Amino acid sequence: MSIKNRIITVLAFTLIVSAIQTVKAVDTNVSTSTISLGIPEVSLLKTSTGVINLSLLQRNAGQSIETSKSDSTTRLLLSSVIRTTNRTLSAKITTGTIPTGTILKLIAKQPNASFIGSASTIGAEVTLDATDRAVITNIGTCYTGTAASDGFPLRFTYALDSNTATYGALRANSGVTIIVTLTMTAAQ
Repeated sequence: MSIKNRIITVLAFTLIVSAIQTVKAVDTNVSTSTISLGIPEVSLLKTSTGVINLSLLQRNAGQSIETSKSDSTTRLLLSSVIRTTNRTLSAKITTGTIPTGTILKLIAKQPNASFIGSASTIGAEVTLDATDRAVITNIGTCYTGTAASDGFPLRFTYALDSNTATYGALRANSGVTIIVTLTMTAAQ
């Protein structure tokens, strides 16, 4: 092997060793990863029942019809994750008209032990009309569960108007359909 070839071989070997050392110098025993974490705001609700039938029936001769009829079978299931501001659940009539001389009321009851998260404030019974009425306030981050007995029980009460002057305006009817819309304030 000529001197020239030896010099080229030594130089090539030196360059390879230097490159390996340079690569090794970049590697260390520590490395990092950037991870982005997030939780979206959640504002979900549903009710557990279909049609609720409330009719004020006759009583004995000389008496008014029943003064009220209630149903508490509806359960309100909800999931909420807030950023900063607590939410409010409101209710209003969006379809139909309450028959003259009668009213429709709503109140929520405390949920069962399956409720997890920030406690909410149950409002007083409200008389429903076309205006949003607060039913539950201070809804924070929580969920109610999904079993048949979970959620906030909702009691709807169909009643005679307490103003007895409207009794004469009552008219027989069957199947007047009212749609009550429940709305939880949006994510903020």
